[in-house]
Amino acid sequence: MANFLSKRSLIKPFLAIEMLTKANEKKLKDKNIINMDVGEPGIKIPDYLKKYIQSLIEKENIGYTESIGIPLLREKISQHYKTWYGTNITSSNVALTPGASGAFILSLLAIFDVGDNVAIMTPFYPAYVNTLKSFGLNIIFIKGKVEHGFQPTLKELKKIKNRVDGIIIASPANPTGSIIEKSEMILIAKWCKENNIKIISDEIYHGIEYEKKSDTIFSHNNNSIVINSFSKYFNMTGWRLGWIIASKEVIDVIEKLSMSLFLCPPNLSQLIALKVLDDNSILENNILIYKKNRDLLLNEFSSVGLTNFSPADGAFYIYLDVSKITNDSKSLAFELLDKIGVSCTPGYDFDYDNGGKYIRFSYAGEFNNIKEAAKRITNWLR
Repeated sequence: MANFLSKRSLIKPFLAIEMLTKANEKKLKDKNIINMDVGEPGIKIPDYLKKYIQSLIEKENIGYTESIGIPLLREKISQHYKTWYGTNITSSNVALTPGASGAFILSLLAIFDVGDNVAIMTPFYPAYVNTLKSFGLNIIFIKGKVEHGFQPTLKELKKIKNRVDGIIIASPANPTGSIIEKSEMILIAKWCKENNIKIISDEIYHGIEYEKKSDTIFSHNNNSIVINSFSKYFNMTGWRLGWIIASKEVIDVIEKLSMSLFLCPPNLSQLIALKVLDDNSILENNILIYKKNRDLLLNEFSSVGLTNFSPADGAFYIYLDVSKITNDSKSLAFELLDKIGVSCTPGYDFDYDNGGKYIRFSYAGEFNNIKEAAKRITNWLR
């Protein structure tokens, strides 16, 4: 059977999903399990939005839409970029996609050929590696340094010996939560443009920031491709709606690809997104909860001597160095789940070499759950 399968399909599974699965299995017998494994907002959607969704189902014809999304929603997203970043784009620079995952697939197909070299930082979001491999692209891993939040710097990029056709960046990043400094982003954007190196920037966690705000790469390099989604800041995980910002030339190619690969993004999700974009006040309250969760965890981890982590500038993750306890983060993660009912993600998901020294904790849940999880973890470690 092994000979029947393609080589491109031989990729690693998600440990985060494995942990989620094991946690859900335990919940069948023990409801007292706290999930800090997957990056999913645990805050419930407001009642007004539930009623709106119900009215859509009752009144609207939920059929196919344009392959890159409803024109009105594309226009609203272009306005969103003017409001948030002061970046002047039009709806012709926007494509709606089936989640950020669909956006990533379409972007890779649009600008890379089989055998191209693509650089990514370590630690990385595992779907980057798995998707790049399945598309026949060569991956150049750049070892991140904790003092730079595991983010790229122009100095590190210039050290790459192989020819680089493109790079993938993420800010705020998963699993670290760190943000690329604006001055560094401008240097990278300019260098890539001058050297014809393509950039895909994962900006899915924009809006979930604390002490400083993220900037979009598209403001500094209009040849870059931006990937974003309604999942994280807009609290719409499971509705599978993402978007791409790119030049009109790239969007035209993505439109043709989308017609064949996905037909169109989910219609109902697009209609909901139109409503969600109207009012950020409730969403901003969610950010206050995430910050409260983050600050609590950092204090609790520090109290037991775990103080080595990249700056948790945004997103809702802490990528914690647990090498004082173990060099096998997978065993530690299973032990935390079995002994105290807290599910987290081993660093092996994000770093094949040094992942045994790290665990990612997602603090996207409700405050009382995070508080209880922190209490269980620190008491157990003590």
